[in-house]
Amino acid sequence: MLFPMFANNPNKSPSPGFGEKVAYGLGDFASCIIYAASQAFLLFYYTEYCDVNIAVVSTIFLISRFFDGASDLVMGYIVDRTRSPYGKTRVWILRMVIPFFLSSVLLFAMPESLGDVGKIIYIFVTYNLAITVVYTAINLPYGALTTLISKDSYERSIVTIFRVVLSSSGYMLTTVVTIPLVRFFGDDREAWIYTFIVLGGLAALLFCITFVSCQERVVADDQQKKEEAKLPFKEKIKDLFRNKYWCMLTLMLLLFFGADIIAGAANIYYYKYFLSDPQYIGIFSAINTVLRLSLMIAVLPYFMRRFGKRFSLMLAIIFIMVGYGVRYVDPYSVPINYLSTVLVGLGQGFSYALLWGMVPDTVDYGEYVTHHRAEGLVYSGASFATKVANGLGTVLVGFVINLGGYVNNAEQQTEEALNAILFAASGVPVIVFIIGFVILYFYRLDAEFPEVVRTLKERQAQRSVQKGGLNQEEKDIIDRLSNS
Repeated sequence: MLFPMFANNPNKSPSPGFGEKVAYGLGDFASCIIYAASQAFLLFYYTEYCDVNIAVVSTIFLISRFFDGASDLVMGYIVDRTRSPYGKTRVWILRMVIPFFLSSVLLFAMPESLGDVGKIIYIFVTYNLAITVVYTAINLPYGALTTLISKDSYERSIVTIFRVVLSSSGYMLTTVVTIPLVRFFGDDREAWIYTFIVLGGLAALLFCITFVSCQERVVADDQQKKEEAKLPFKEKIKDLFRNKYWCMLTLMLLLFFGADIIAGAANIYYYKYFLSDPQYIGIFSAINTVLRLSLMIAVLPYFMRRFGKRFSLMLAIIFIMVGYGVRYVDPYSVPINYLSTVLVGLGQGFSYALLWGMVPDTVDYGEYVTHHRAEGLVYSGASFATKVANGLGTVLVGFVINLGGYVNNAEQQTEEALNAILFAASGVPVIVFIIGFVILYFYRLDAEFPEVVRTLKERQAQRSVQKGGLNQEEKDIIDRLSNS
């Protein structure tokens, strides 16, 4: 073992403290270097700085999503079978931190000497290296760590709040400083390389902090490990689709993240051609992020305890739909866009943390239904949904804007092109969130979860009886079962 002092120690502390929660959240801060870049700037970089046709780039992104989806499922299966002194998820953060840095830089390092065919090859190779391979191999295990960091559902939700708060901070940092850094370094193609050397280096450092500071506390017993090792990949996939709440949540993740990604990718065009300055993306992103952080920290824990995750998410969706829709009142108005940003930020202050906080609950529900625990594959579904949303969202933006007659670097776009940009930035998200709201209506895991937890504890106690060696909680459970 290369770093024995950083081996996984589930008994180091009974639950994650404040420092560990912050360290965990820093991992998603780091992830957002690539996530925000691919969502908000990559299409813009290829079209405006490398002069690649927007439809060509969108097609490459779409094709790459098929590879990306397969990599999620493969990585989820690998995580579930991983055994190492560092744990089953932490070890992948250690292994992939350097490739993460290098691939971040390569995304924005297209050589100027490349011809049209060379540009297409470069985009396809570097995009799939960064997103399909490296991002999957580090972010999916990182996400699965949420289910292992604590046994308590509420505690996991609080950890998720830290994750989403710092994820939002990472997204804000990337969107706020990227264009100013590019301009500082010369506002040319080489400037993008220097920009992502800085941002990629920061991301690598933060991932190292996550690896060193976090522990996996939910460790399968020997019997569970043997059963999971024998289960074929095909059976694990079947188990996923027996988990109805995982299916609902994965579809909601696809829709909600897709809507935000569509708006995010279209916003830079919207701000350039409606508000006359693409740098508005940084201003409005900062406002949105401050609102999200404030609500997640100050209000969301109370709402989760008082009203549950489902109702809180319904309320969030209403704010988001109104926020995107209000742009149609006057799309050229800066004050209207401030109002839109506030309303969307209020909704997203709940939605991101709630969605990711619901994923660990579906892991428990899956074990309840199938008798098999599969953190890796469950999170591969969530990761698959968000990355397909990323690709399809960006693709849809490209195709919608292109259908409107968008022209690269034009001084003024046609009315049809402007309508297409507005529809991508506002209309599409409203439609998608309406569909997601209907799905959420049928999601009832909040009400069923106490029974899920009770049953899982009883099964664990019974396994402990068979192998000998009960802790006090398990003894109490066995006594209760004997007397019932």
